[in-house]
Amino acid sequence: MLRKVIDVQLIRIRTDDELMWYKNMWDDILANEGNDNPFIEFVWFYNWWQTMGRRERVELYAVENDGQIIAFFPFTIRLRWGIRIYAFAGENSANYSGLVAQTESMLSATTFVFDQLIKKHKHLLFSFHGLLESKVSTKILEQYFVERQLPPSIFRVVTPYIDFHDIDFHIHFHQCSKKYDMNYRERMLRNVGSLIKITPSQDELSEMFKILDRRWTKRLDTSAYRKGKKRDFLERLMLLKGESLQVKIDALVFENQWIAFTYGVCCRGRYVTYALAYEPMFQIFGASRLVNQENIKRSFSENYHLFDMGTGYEPYKLDWRSNIDFTRQMLVSSGTKRAKILAFMYTLKAQLKEYATKNQRLVKWSRDTLEQLRYLVKYGKVKDWLEYGQLFVEKFIRFKQVNIYELSPSESVPPQRPVGNLFEKMSTQEAMQLNQEEIITLLYKGYTVYKDSFAKTIQPAFALHTSKLYVDTLQIIETLPEQTYFLSYDVYKNIDIITAFFQKIKPTQTLWVTANFWQWRKRKRLMKLGYKPISRMKHFKCVRFQRTHVEKNTESGGDVHSVH
Repeated sequence: MLRKVIDVQLIRIRTDDELMWYKNMWDDILANEGNDNPFIEFVWFYNWWQTMGRRERVELYAVENDGQIIAFFPFTIRLRWGIRIYAFAGENSANYSGLVAQTESMLSATTFVFDQLIKKHKHLLFSFHGLLESKVSTKILEQYFVERQLPPSIFRVVTPYIDFHDIDFHIHFHQCSKKYDMNYRERMLRNVGSLIKITPSQDELSEMFKILDRRWTKRLDTSAYRKGKKRDFLERLMLLKGESLQVKIDALVFENQWIAFTYGVCCRGRYVTYALAYEPMFQIFGASRLVNQENIKRSFSENYHLFDMGTGYEPYKLDWRSNIDFTRQMLVSSGTKRAKILAFMYTLKAQLKEYATKNQRLVKWSRDTLEQLRYLVKYGKVKDWLEYGQLFVEKFIRFKQVNIYELSPSESVPPQRPVGNLFEKMSTQEAMQLNQEEIITLLYKGYTVYKDSFAKTIQPAFALHTSKLYVDTLQIIETLPEQTYFLSYDVYKNIDIITAFFQKIKPTQTLWVTANFWQWRKRKRLMKLGYKPISRMKHFKCVRFQRTHVEKNTESGGDVHSVH
C-alpha cells in the first residue's frame, strides 16, 4: 500500500500543445472502457480548449501510476468570494460529463486527485453537471464524497432515450408517428411543394446557421452555436475524420430551402441529439418533429444501439423513449463557513431550476409569454404593442361576432370596371420568399393563394378554399356545400375587384366570405355587390365562462343554436 501511494503522481497539463502528447493514452483508456459519452472524448475536449476554452481557467490533471497514465481530470475553475469552484470542462457546452479513467483504477485515482485538491485549498465548491446515473463515474464520485463526510446535494433531470435492442423498432416507430400525425403532416407538406431529406456537405452548412439565427431571434436563451468561438467549435467538430466521435447532420429541404435540421454527436453506437432548429414559419407542418423522426429512422438503419434525445421533460421525448436515464447535477462544498454559504446559494438556484424544468406549464409560459415580451421590448413597434395588448385583454374578456355572406352566380352585380388578369396563383417558392407564417399557414390548410399580377413585389391578395370554411377568430371549421368556395385573406377595399375576378374564373360557383363586427364598411360593401347574409356567429367570454352562439338564415326564417 505504501509503495502504491509513492508511485502515484499528479501531472498538471498546462497547454493544449502539451496535451497532444497524451492523445493516444486518453483515447486508449476510453476505447478499452467502451465509452459512448462523446463529451469526454479527447477530440471534444481538445477542440473545446482551443476555441471556447481560451476564455476559461482550465486545470487539467493526469494521474500516473507506476509510469502509466490511468486517468485524466479536466476541470475549469471560477473564483467567488475567494472560493475555488471546480467544474468539469465544457460545463455550458457538453450535455454530459464524467471521469476519464480505467474502471479498476477509477476510485483510487478519484480519491488521490480530490484529496490533493482538498488538502491544497481551504475554501472549495465542487459543481459537477451532466453526470449520467447509468455511468460508473457518477457512482464513484458520490461514493468518494460520502466517505469523506461531504454529503453532496444532488439534482436530477430525466434523460429519455431509445434502446433499439430492447424494442421492435418498426412497431414502436409506427405508434409514435401515428400519435403526432406525422405521416399526415408530411403528406400536407408534399402536397404544396417538393420535400427531400439530405445529409449536407460541408459547403452547405451555412444554411444551418441561417436557420439558427432566425429560430433564436425571439428566444430568451440564446442558441449555443450561432457565432464567434462557439460557432468555430461546432465547425471544427464537423471536420473530424477517423475519430470515435463523429458529427451527423440531417436536414429537411423544401423547395430548395432548408426548413429544419438536427445536429447529432455520435460515439461508439450512441447517437446524442445536440442541436435541433427549424424555420419558425414551418412550425405548423411539424418540421422539427419530421426531421427528428427521420433522424431516428436513419440511426436505426446505421445500426446505432442507442438514440439519446438529451435531457428534458418535453412530451415528444417521453413519447418516443423506450427507456429513461437521469442526469445529475452534484454540489459539494468543503467544511468552511464561507464555502457552505456559497453552496447554499447554488443549491437554491439548482432547486428553482429543477422545479422550473419539471413544470411544463411554467416552461410554456416562459417560451410563449416571457420571450414575446422580451422581443417586444427589444424590437417591438407601436402596432406590435397594440396587438399584444388586445390579445392580453382577450384572455379574460372578449366579444366577437362574425357574419358569413354568400354570393350566388345569379345574384351578383357586374363590376364597374374590367378586371382582366389582375391576379394569378402564387407559387410555393414565392410564398416562402415572403417569410410570413400566415401565408404558409394558408397553404397548410389547403388554400390557393393569389397575388397581384402587376405589383413590383410579391403581394398576396386573397386566398380561396374549395372544401372548408375557416372562421379562425372563433376556431370554427365547417365543410362547405358543393359548388362553393370560401374567400379569405381579402382586403375589403378591393373586394369588388376580387369578387369580379372570382366570377370570371369561376362563373358557375358560389362564393362565401366573412366580415366581423367591426368591419362595417366591408359589410356595407358586400351588400352593394349582391352578397346576402346567411349566418351569424357570436362568441362571448368572461374569465372562464364562454359561449358560442350561431344563427343561420334559412327560407323558413332562420335557425338558431348554440355551441358550447
